[in-house]
Amino acid sequence: MALTAALPAIVAAAIQGPVPCEGGKAGRYPCRAIDLASFIPIEDLSNAPNSPDDPSEVAGDVLGWRHEASGREFAILSLRSRISFVEVTDPESPIIIGDYVLDPAGGRLFSMAIFEDRLYGLFGQRLDIFDLTRLLTASGPLAPDASVAISGHYLSINRETGFAYLIASDAFTINIVALDLNGDPENPQQVMVWTPTSPSPRSLECVLYHGPDQRFVGHEICFAGAGGSWLAIYDVTDKAHPVGLSSTRYKHSNTPRDTALTLDHRFLLLADSHDENLPGGNTRTFLWNLSSLTAPVYFKSYDGPTRARDLQLEVRGRYAFLANAASGLRILDLQQIGAKKGRVREAAYFDVEPGVSNTSWFGAWSVDVLPSGTVLVGSVRQGLFVLTPRL
Repeated sequence: MALTAALPAIVAAAIQGPVPCEGGKAGRYPCRAIDLASFIPIEDLSNAPNSPDDPSEVAGDVLGWRHEASGREFAILSLRSRISFVEVTDPESPIIIGDYVLDPAGGRLFSMAIFEDRLYGLFGQRLDIFDLTRLLTASGPLAPDASVAISGHYLSINRETGFAYLIASDAFTINIVALDLNGDPENPQQVMVWTPTSPSPRSLECVLYHGPDQRFVGHEICFAGAGGSWLAIYDVTDKAHPVGLSSTRYKHSNTPRDTALTLDHRFLLLADSHDENLPGGNTRTFLWNLSSLTAPVYFKSYDGPTRARDLQLEVRGRYAFLANAASGLRILDLQQIGAKKGRVREAAYFDVEPGVSNTSWFGAWSVDVLPSGTVLVGSVRQGLFVLTPRL
């Protein structure tokens, strides 16, 4: 995780809510149409000493998991030294269940994903697997149920097909590796190692495609932010013969960070974390028309109200949830994305770093949305925000 020079200290205590968003504020946090259900600071999630000016502990990716039989919901937050597990069934009264303390000599956590009640954590040279149903009765320290030796630095799982995709690199190539999770979930089998042509992928989102390009309906398609300023699209239906469908460059940017598809697979949103460094550049999210997977069209950008970096995207229904670093969580209404002028508007926001709206890496690093509608935000310097939008 890249961090810029330290900002003035922000020390926040735990909050159990609700703290409604009224008059543009939820307590000390600027907001619109999002209530603060609760907040857990990093100091409560970790025993590591921490100073907001020189943090030894920082928050990274957050995932939400729901146990369907009981309806209980949990937040899984990666920190520099551990993975923390928090029950948020009652979002206003979160309960810290326990954590998995990372071995400093065992490599750092690069990426996490969930498939069928299991958490998969990628540590560079291994994949750790946790049975999340243990959280229903667990407390205190936790340990993985299994570990698989495999190299990689990015992990994505297609929950529709049960295939996990890793981006792995060596001294000469960057590969996409596929693992089949449908057999023994604690011993996934490698079924593909493929080196796509340049530009190399930085991120992956793989789906069973059901969009407007009839040639590929029912195929397993992966969308990648790639190279310096590219959207790459791959057909990985046949693991023995994957195919690159297109690589399309877009302007004025150099680090594609994350992608998210609309529910109908007609459009794709792409977050680039460095275009804000351009003179006069505000947060810019790139919008793509996927009528043709072999010739996707970048047709517009959504430019936000601040210069904060857009780091992660999640689409739920008509809304896109953006982790926008120093400007916090931003929620975009996509209902008119297919209109003639591709209208996208901001419907709500919650600023986790009051008074900061620059291009620093502090603030909202990650976001996930639980089936209940509860929104989880991992904030780099602060910890876990549990939010309730009013959309």
